[in-house]
Amino acid sequence: MNLSELAKFVDASGHCSNPRMINALAAFCGVSLAGSEDILAGRALAAEKIDGDVVSAEMLQAVQDITGCSVFVARDGGKVTGLAAFFLLRPEGMQAFDEGRFDTVNVDLDYVWRPRETPAGGYAWGFVASNDRAAGRVVKASIVIRETLLWALPGYTRAATDDGARLIYGSLGFEPVPGNPSLARYFPRQAPFEGLTLPSAQASAA
Repeated sequence: MNLSELAKFVDASGHCSNPRMINALAAFCGVSLAGSEDILAGRALAAEKIDGDVVSAEMLQAVQDITGCSVFVARDGGKVTGLAAFFLLRPEGMQAFDEGRFDTVNVDLDYVWRPRETPAGGYAWGFVASNDRAAGRVVKASIVIRETLLWALPGYTRAATDDGARLIYGSLGFEPVPGNPSLARYFPRQAPFEGLTLPSAQASAA
């Protein structure tokens, strides 16, 4: 991934939440907007790779139906081999995170941003893949969308695997939330790509 080739996609405000732009940039990175069957397959992959609670396919679908730009998959030979998922938040959603009362598995859909609203931040459910090729694509999509379109927004995520934690707290620039060891916070950048170190692909992550 070359930062110079991504410069043409940068939104000057760092708050671009246009679903068409997000989906187009995801496609540029080699992942596609997930349909209902893709979501089932991606969720099954996440359940296989990640220990502990994994958000349900029904919840992934509900958020996808609201935003139109939250769940993406990589495919190899027609088979889903990777998934990346995130959603933008209304101010009430960010407040719930800040106060430690946001349930990231059973999401209160009233907290989820709607298209044409101004987002207050975002939450990354994360990414998972079954091979290095798919991992490279879902990680790239996750980074590129954030660093070109949404770089001025704060956000949260959770580390669900050791590989994910190394990536989140390393090159992705998240910081641990005091008193909540599994939750990580991302602070807005002053400029696109600020302090970013591009990671190598991981087979599975958050």
